[in-house]
Amino acid sequence: MTYKQPVPTLTDAKGMGGVIAQDGFEYQIWDGLARLPAWLQNPAFEGMIFEGLEDLEARFFAPLAPHGSVIDRHQAKSGVLKPADIKEIVEGFSHYHDSYPDTARTHILVTPQIPATLAYMAKDRDRVRKARPFYDPFTEIKAQFDAKFRADVVAQYPDPLGGFVVDFVDFEERNIPDENIARSLFHSAFHEAFPSLDLKSSQFRKVFDDLLAMAKANHNIGSFLTRSALVQCIETAMGESLPLPPFELHVLSDRKESTPSMLELDAAAFSAGAGSTADWHEGLLKPLQRTATWLKQQGASRLSLKGSYRLSAGFALGWTFRSASGFDIDIMTRDGVWATDDRPEAGVTYPQWDVSEPQLASDDVLTVSIGILRDPFGDLVSAGIAPDRIQRFHLSVPVTSAKEMQAIVGQLKGRVAGLAAKHQLKQIQLYYAGPSQFAVALGHRWNSMPETVLHEFNVGTREYVPTLTLR
Repeated sequence: MTYKQPVPTLTDAKGMGGVIAQDGFEYQIWDGLARLPAWLQNPAFEGMIFEGLEDLEARFFAPLAPHGSVIDRHQAKSGVLKPADIKEIVEGFSHYHDSYPDTARTHILVTPQIPATLAYMAKDRDRVRKARPFYDPFTEIKAQFDAKFRADVVAQYPDPLGGFVVDFVDFEERNIPDENIARSLFHSAFHEAFPSLDLKSSQFRKVFDDLLAMAKANHNIGSFLTRSALVQCIETAMGESLPLPPFELHVLSDRKESTPSMLELDAAAFSAGAGSTADWHEGLLKPLQRTATWLKQQGASRLSLKGSYRLSAGFALGWTFRSASGFDIDIMTRDGVWATDDRPEAGVTYPQWDVSEPQLASDDVLTVSIGILRDPFGDLVSAGIAPDRIQRFHLSVPVTSAKEMQAIVGQLKGRVAGLAAKHQLKQIQLYYAGPSQFAVALGHRWNSMPETVLHEFNVGTREYVPTLTLR
């Protein structure tokens, strides 16, 4: 009979071991507090727990994760470790991964010193990680870095363990022999995270003392220390507010690597080509809606948006965080921040659309063609759509400011909404060519509109294809 190792639980021998021996585990608390300032700079950080299923775990909101959140798991060992100890630890990480798939983003072994024969696992990975931004445009070079590191680890731990270590395990050397060093590490991390704060030594001492007392309190061992509770503890100790970062959503394309310190949405699958409507709905719209719900729970009404995204994705971003839902968006552009609440000024003349009105019947489907500089109208007519069924909007000049963008969004939205109300339209087929920030701004104002089907131009087939249906 094959023995099946039981899944890790909070009340098994390992789960209870750290709770019982908490007085001997100050190293892990010091390590956790030294990490806290950087975590608070990450809007996705939801909180932490000492002595849960691992020595220290931090939870982060992740809109694409099956559970809506992911965990960074830290095992902190202050003693001298042998290679056999390291293998036992990573095997434990792997057992957790098999028992609870898709819950941990990474497993980190933290110790003062990795055994010399395994030190490359920490040093080589750190060297590769530091160099990656420089080599970001050269995928073949980065692939060689990754292949060499994987080969070295698999030679140490044959697959499947070696592959798991490469994909999910980090090793960090951190020497914290006493509380004074812990205070110094926390001080440095706090100053790096919040450089605008000019705190006195007495304030730093009290912040650290209060956080340490909070972490070591019997009722908090094994309990969820929420982001809000940790912030409140720090602000009470300082006697002032923390300058916490705004909620910033970084949309990842196939050209940009992940930055775990940010609230991210991986839209790489929707950046190189247009997928089916179902793909866009499940892979993009649902995670966006999950993010909007989470932001509301955090009390956020303003979102900074940066990254690279296709036009349908931009429209979906604006539509998800639309004004009717109580959001405003700061759109990061090459010309600075364009805010969706940067309203047009009275008495100022803004560019006007060149518009052609369609001939429609009641309960009809409306085709809307929108072009800034490039005009997709001709492509639609060539594809067989009757010209008199298309409401065409074309702007022959570039959009130069947020106010201008809001003005022309208002013009377009007003005309389409009027036509939709007049004919009781059941659906809008929308085609757009222009800057991505306008797609976000238009989606942001696209409330109380009929069902809208977005389209993308497929370069390979030279035709527009549907991507996403917004209801």
